[in-house]
Amino acid sequence: MDSHAHLYNAFFKAQDRFQDYSSPHGFEPDVIHEYLHWGVLLAASHEHGAEQENALLCELFLRQLYHHFLEAIADPRRSHIFRRVCLDSIHVPLLTLKRYYDQFEDGDIHFLALQQQLRGVQAPLD
Repeated sequence: MDSHAHLYNAFFKAQDRFQDYSSPHGFEPDVIHEYLHWGVLLAASHEHGAEQENALLCELFLRQLYHHFLEAIADPRRSHIFRRVCLDSIHVPLLTLKRYYDQFEDGDIHFLALQQQLRGVQAPLD
């Protein structure tokens, strides 16, 4: 198996664990950080200048991470710890998306829309 297939495999396994509601308590930070790690690595493998460059896939994986984190933060079925770790970690995909959108003329508009979505879900946890 080549390294790119390994990257996809690790990402989707981490994503399955992230979306599984029955994960054991106490391992929430590990599950979240593993998903974040593999998602950012996969997106980076498709960014400008990479061997497997594909701007759409790069944006897709970053936005998927970001929106999964937003959903988890707002989901009352998730534990408070899971939601808090997602909230504390969401800056990683958000800032990576900012760097991605800085490459485009109207990228700031897309980034501001993402920031606005985050402001809408932060209030219930505070």
